[in-house]
Amino acid sequence: MKITAVRTIVAAVSSVMLFGLAALAQTPPLAPVPAQLAAALAPAALDQMLAPIALYPDPLIAQILMAATYPLEIVEAHRWVQDPNQAALAGDALAAALANESWDPSVKSLVAFPQVLAMMDGNLDWTERLGDALLADQTAVSNAIQRLRQRATAAGTLNTTQQEGRCQVSERGR
Repeated sequence: MKITAVRTIVAAVSSVMLFGLAALAQTPPLAPVPAQLAAALAPAALDQMLAPIALYPDPLIAQILMAATYPLEIVEAHRWVQDPNQAALAGDALAAALANESWDPSVKSLVAFPQVLAMMDGNLDWTERLGDALLADQTAVSNAIQRLRQRATAAGTLNTTQQEGRCQVSERGR
């Protein structure tokens, strides 16, 4: 009886220690944004970083921004596109070949834009900074793109044509 009581107490204490310590273990607080990244998120720095892509169509910008968070996959995809065996692929054959790759869907979507892949691979530092900025503050990135578009519109370089249209939506969707 004493042995059973001792075993029960030992089991209870062990459980409390095991689960109690696990419960006390907390996720450390998020580290503050490093000064270098904070400087990169300044409006002027974001404007400079996003200027090369700000006037691209929104769906393409979305894919570029997401793909920028996977810089190694950008390099792999660019090399893949440059392979003569892959360069000839189109349509269903291209889709089937891409299905074999483990890249993020945003990277796969850029295969249709080899010049964009080349730009991102050729400026890998820029690509990494772009991905870091997106992960740190999506709103600031989006605001910078809109700021650049407003400047282009004011300068008369962003116009509606028969081939391309643009719409302007306020923050409230009006």
